[in-house]
Amino acid sequence: MMITLREAIDQGKLDQFIAEHKDEIGDLDAFNATLQAMAGKSKEAPKASSRDDSDD
Repeated sequence: MMITLREAIDQGKLDQFIAEHKDEIGDLDAFNATLQAMAGKSKEAPKASSRDDSDD
C-alpha cells in the first residue's frame, strides 16, 4: 500500500513517499508554468504608451 503525502508528512516518512512516487510522470510544462506564475515571473507585460502620444 502506498503512503499518502499527508501520512508521509505526519509520520516523517517523506523519503518513503518520494521513493514510491519517483517514477510517476506529470506535465512538466504545466508545472513550470504554474511555478513561474506563483513566483511572479510570468510573461513580460506589454510596454505602456508614451505620454507624447496622448490626445490631451
